[in-house]
Amino acid sequence: MFNKKAQAAMEFLMTYGWAIMIVLIGIGALFFLGVFNPSTPSVCNVASPFICQDVRLTASPTVASEITLVIAATGIDSATISNIKVNGGDCGITTPAGGNINSAKSAPVSVKCTPASLSEGTKVSGTFLITFTKQFGVSHKVEGSFSGVVEKA
Repeated sequence: MFNKKAQAAMEFLMTYGWAIMIVLIGIGALFFLGVFNPSTPSVCNVASPFICQDVRLTASPTVASEITLVIAATGIDSATISNIKVNGGDCGITTPAGGNINSAKSAPVSVKCTPASLSEGTKVSGTFLITFTKQFGVSHKVEGSFSGVVEKA
């Protein structure tokens, strides 16, 4: 009588054991394929009339870290980019001088800034502020954001 109960318990444990083993193999395969570690694309967003075409985040042990934003615009008279923040810290604009991006209305402008420090492979996010005037001289402000993974320079 005890043998039949033991056999039923053993079959029960074996069935669940195989099911758990199959689930663990499936999860292991997903980890191996990189499903749980997705790559983070570099993205940049800003409201109209501006277009943030690209962002590049670079770091090097020998050269200062750099962030490059490529910005274009339509229908503006003048524009200035300022207040670039990376992970909450300030990022000093190196080009264009004074953050003047007036030429963005005719061709995309590369805005470069140097943050305190970045290390290759880390995820970074930040914001920037653009002050611009349209026709008739009314001043507007628009905030943009960017994020991505730091590349090797």
